[in-house]
Amino acid sequence: MSDSASLSSEGMNSNSVAVFCQPADVDSFTDTFNRLGRALSIIKAGGPHEATEWCGESTPPAAIFVNIDGTAHPVPALNDLAAVAGPGCRLVAMGSRQDVNLYRKLLQAGIFDYLLTPSSMGQVSEILSRADEDAWLGQPQAESVRLGQTVALIGAVGGVGASTVVTALGQHLAHACKIPTVLVDYDRRGSNLALSLGLEANSGLEGILSAPEVDLRLIQRTLLSQEVEVGKGQRLHLLAQRPGPESHVDPELVLQLGGALCQLFSMSVWDIPSHRPSGSDEILENADIRVVLVDYTLQNARAAHILLSDFGDESRGQRLFLVANAARHGDAPAISRSQFEDFLKRKVDVEIPYMGNALDKTLLQGSLNLASLAVFKSAVEKLACGILGWPVPLAAPRPGFFRRLLNR
Repeated sequence: MSDSASLSSEGMNSNSVAVFCQPADVDSFTDTFNRLGRALSIIKAGGPHEATEWCGESTPPAAIFVNIDGTAHPVPALNDLAAVAGPGCRLVAMGSRQDVNLYRKLLQAGIFDYLLTPSSMGQVSEILSRADEDAWLGQPQAESVRLGQTVALIGAVGGVGASTVVTALGQHLAHACKIPTVLVDYDRRGSNLALSLGLEANSGLEGILSAPEVDLRLIQRTLLSQEVEVGKGQRLHLLAQRPGPESHVDPELVLQLGGALCQLFSMSVWDIPSHRPSGSDEILENADIRVVLVDYTLQNARAAHILLSDFGDESRGQRLFLVANAARHGDAPAISRSQFEDFLKRKVDVEIPYMGNALDKTLLQGSLNLASLAVFKSAVEKLACGILGWPVPLAAPRPGFFRRLLNR
């Protein structure tokens, strides 16, 4: 395993610091960090909310110092910031409260440290030194702190649109939710993710899994990135591979790769083909979240039953989502939703409507464009909210009769 200095993702400012503090402390912190020779990405008055907004539009720094005085619920607010900043960014909470219980809650939530204000330059320097070395307080291993989550998405059978849903889910997590996300194209036969993102595939994943051990620097060099706006940072990355014959993969190496990606990104989404090639069962077995994609056919019902038998156990805290994607039919499905659910003895969590050739049209113009696919986007958003544990936004109310008359 590589040293901790290599754990920052390629889109991260490896030595910079962002500071959100009380207005009266801006000048003193500016002087402190300048004297310590640390580059400041930004320093401004604010707290977790301001830090989250800024981080969602900027390349995450190596560390964020954020004041929590005046924040009613600091731990949830810092968790929101952590999701946007990514696992490689060290969060240091600051405040005037000398509260041991608060300090313990912060450490349990994966916050790197708590800096009591007013503070000295020596205290700031000591925290920065430990952050550079990944030396966590009270933790035997830094790898056990604030890791990302793994989502394994598999189609019950081929042709249910798994790669398209993986692409759309990744785009929503990265661009709408501002969460650092990596997609892993584990389908060697299809290798469709690069095309769906408008990128040219390389042999990155094949090279990583051909090495004797996982090399974090090699991962960083082979990642492809999709940047929506110049200067907004790269939050959606791809481990791609070119189409070719499948070969045996060491399952232990696949698990090492999964663990490494959890150190680099808040969310890793794996596109697992339905025929479950070598190494895929290990990912499904250990993923934090499993998504089984189906269509309402008897073949899908039988295949989904096998997948749920193998990976449907949620007793260890792993969650499973059953998603129905009407990928092949525009009229009535072969079997009804209720018949499908009765056969599996499990409810469908999300339904994605039939989109006709609308998806193909967007791909002919480049990458998948969710903005032009409102109904499809809404279903993907519902799935993303379920995965993140967020409430699903309410649909905007339709205009009433009187307002429609006014708009004529």
